[in-house]
Amino acid sequence: MSRLRSYLVYLVPLLVILVSVPLAWWAWPGPAAHVAKPPLPLTQGTSREDLDVAEQRARARLAADDADAPAALRLAEVLLRKARVETNAGHAIEAERVLEVVLKAQPGEYSVLKVLGAVYLSQHRFAEAAGVAKRAMAVNDRDAWNYGLLGDAYLELGQYENAFEAFDTMVRLRPDAASYARVAYAHELQGRLGEALRHMQMAAEATGAHDPESLAWHHAQVGNILFHLGRIDAASREFARAEHVFPGHPYARAGLARVSAARGDYPRALGMYRALLAGAPTPELAATVGDLLARTGDATGAEAMYAHAETLEREGWKSEEPQPAALARMLAERGRAVEEAVTLAEEGARTRSDIFTMDALAWAYFQAGRASDAHAASVRARRTGSADRRILCHAAAIEEALRQPRDSRTGVNRAQCGFEQWITEPEAEFARLPW
Repeated sequence: MSRLRSYLVYLVPLLVILVSVPLAWWAWPGPAAHVAKPPLPLTQGTSREDLDVAEQRARARLAADDADAPAALRLAEVLLRKARVETNAGHAIEAERVLEVVLKAQPGEYSVLKVLGAVYLSQHRFAEAAGVAKRAMAVNDRDAWNYGLLGDAYLELGQYENAFEAFDTMVRLRPDAASYARVAYAHELQGRLGEALRHMQMAAEATGAHDPESLAWHHAQVGNILFHLGRIDAASREFARAEHVFPGHPYARAGLARVSAARGDYPRALGMYRALLAGAPTPELAATVGDLLARTGDATGAEAMYAHAETLEREGWKSEEPQPAALARMLAERGRAVEEAVTLAEEGARTRSDIFTMDALAWAYFQAGRASDAHAASVRARRTGSADRRILCHAAAIEEALRQPRDSRTGVNRAQCGFEQWITEPEAEFARLPW
């Protein structure tokens, strides 16, 4: 679970959703005809206790007036934070409902519109999020937040040049933790891990101690980049720091579990992943537990976990936008239901062309024995220069298959891009790379 679905395995680089959510969105004035209500009193921070208190206060005000914009904004912000730390998509659904009530009473209310875009992102409704960002820009084209929102949406849709341009504008308008983190991710997508690390460290340094949830998120992201660089001990320290500032943060706990696996302590890693899965079941966590069980020789347990992961993925589509490419990648990487994986990956590629969707398509084609189609999709998956280990491993296997006689391609390196490619990245292997 490297980044929880904003997450985890499928999203080893994906979207920096809700980075350092500003705590004063509701200060933007609404329509002149609307009688403005005072901002909701803020808690002192974003610890679990602070978030609970803020939620209670917001709900109390909304109980008296469900169109109270400041209260709706505060509740939505808290729910989005909780969606991240509790891995609960239901919070984002409620946030959308709360904001829609305000927009019905106050059409075009700017602050609410901005937060609604973030809600759409969290639900994987990327085209809609881009539309909201453009509507907000029509009101204020100097608000850095709108460019971050638009860039996030463009990233997920695979429109990288537009995304990077939006992030450049964002950081120029407001160099802060939110913009630094997005620039870091842009560098990561392009394989510039040294620059990615530098900018994510800047983002962490720019995050105040009053916002421990965001601080933990940033330290976990620093840890992820260090892990990809093969600096396992340094990564472990960052994950531990994230756990310290916000105890129980899922990104911190997942990072520490991955470190244990990378060090070969599979029983400890398995226990940590099982605990995460018990608290917040996600398909990525179930698949990860399955991978560890397979690694330790429990084929029956692994198969049960893979089936559980598939069920969780499909059930999740009832409450959020379906992500067929995510399921396709999970199936193809484990040699399950290959023809269905192809169908799912093709379905995902019809609306998204990001490098991870293209990689899912490439690997599904490869598993189905369609090496030429796999190569074409793999080229698209590598177009940004990403150093993502799984993408590169898939590409290498596909290239090798193409060098084989057509009648002997079946089964070529079908299993070489499994567990080792996402969980272990030895320092020695990275020492020779120019990052």
